[in-house]
Amino acid sequence: MNRSSALRRKLLLGMGAAPFAGAVPWAHAAPQKIVVAESQGYNWALPYLLSSRNFWKKYDVDASTLGFTSGRLALDAVLAGKAQFGTTTDSPMALLGANGLRSIIVAEFSRVSQGMVVAARSDRGIDRSNDLKGKRVATTLGTSGHYYLSRYLSLYGLTLKDVQVINLRAPDAVTALVRGDIDAFAWGQEAGENAIAQAPDKVRLLSNDNIEKVFASHYILAATEDVVKNQPQLVQAAVRALIDAENFYKTNYAGAVTDVAARLKAPEDVVRKSMASMSVGVGLDGSLLDDLVLNGKWAVEAGLARQPDQDLRTLYRSLISTDAMRAVAPERVTLA
Repeated sequence: MNRSSALRRKLLLGMGAAPFAGAVPWAHAAPQKIVVAESQGYNWALPYLLSSRNFWKKYDVDASTLGFTSGRLALDAVLAGKAQFGTTTDSPMALLGANGLRSIIVAEFSRVSQGMVVAARSDRGIDRSNDLKGKRVATTLGTSGHYYLSRYLSLYGLTLKDVQVINLRAPDAVTALVRGDIDAFAWGQEAGENAIAQAPDKVRLLSNDNIEKVFASHYILAATEDVVKNQPQLVQAAVRALIDAENFYKTNYAGAVTDVAARLKAPEDVVRKSMASMSVGVGLDGSLLDDLVLNGKWAVEAGLARQPDQDLRTLYRSLISTDAMRAVAPERVTLA
């Protein structure tokens, strides 16, 4: 280094040192602590990846999780203020929304038709879907399983009035079916596989061919209304983290299967088969709103909700916030 360069460097260092004399080194603010209420099953791959791969960390969010056996219970935790975010489906969102309870959808991350099943006792003369008439069929009231059962029966000219609906959580339904206390249940693929594993000679999955004509379940991330209104940066971080989880899922599918299998303590081949039935993609589109309206109409007709004062489409549109998604990835929003 020549003499003039050394002098210039010394002067610059001296000029830069003065304003920072006595200052402490800059550091990141402490990560924001949040709670996410999570549902359980093969089709919740992206939320599981969020926690197992900790995609939250990149956005200075420290997320802990609360596990629930259904999206309805996870949504209840959000509504009760026990969690800032929750993973649920359109069915409980429609039901609770029609009853005047408000939680806000900020993203959809997957959807499925074939991932729901009806598991039945083959030793009770239930070989076909029509054989369910008059049988005791369990599901959890007010959930996507309940809605699925209604739509499933409609394919075969039946309604919920044609069966005896038993209100059970998924783990209890599996136990009850294996024990013979019920004749069938409607829930996710995981529950069906568990029941078959415990009673392979007595339990079978009934055909659900053409179910996509009458049923689709939207898997969504919901937040408290307060978070959406007052913490937009946090909601944007959640959307970004979900998209990171989606990118991992699509570029490292084997790793995603391993993570989900570990989370559910299930065989990887079973998890892989189930996950193949779902469509993964973070976004917000018109079909979500359409199916919320269909769910809402069903909930009112089934006596699970009162008829709201306002139009159902207007009501459910008010429960979807596109702000974070538009800020992060506007091309993923096609909902007007």
